[in-house]
Amino acid sequence: MTMKILTVKEAVEWVNSGNNLKGVVLEEDTIQQVNVRDALVLARGGIVIPEKNIYYNDNEIEYDEDIDDLIITSGIVNLSWEEKAKKSKELGVKEEKEVIVDLATQKTRN
Repeated sequence: MTMKILTVKEAVEWVNSGNNLKGVVLEEDTIQQVNVRDALVLARGGIVIPEKNIYYNDNEIEYDEDIDDLIITSGIVNLSWEEKAKKSKELGVKEEKEVIVDLATQKTRN
């Protein structure tokens, strides 16, 4: 299988057009510094840019006052499954349909 070589810009346009990046290699000169938005688009298409090659400009980031209200703690929150279920109901998280997979037979039961 021959690999198609694209620049980051071409690859982003390719993904935004609804294509995936299977069989695509990025041109090495264009991956040294990749904008964070482009890196997210490329990841959606199947190519992950190393973190050290991703940059962002503070001026391009929108202010979000909700973020200022967040309280970030470094402590580990230990909750039981029951407590997690209660918290999710309090926060209005929709319950997903339960899927049980029998690993012994690899059959799915709903």
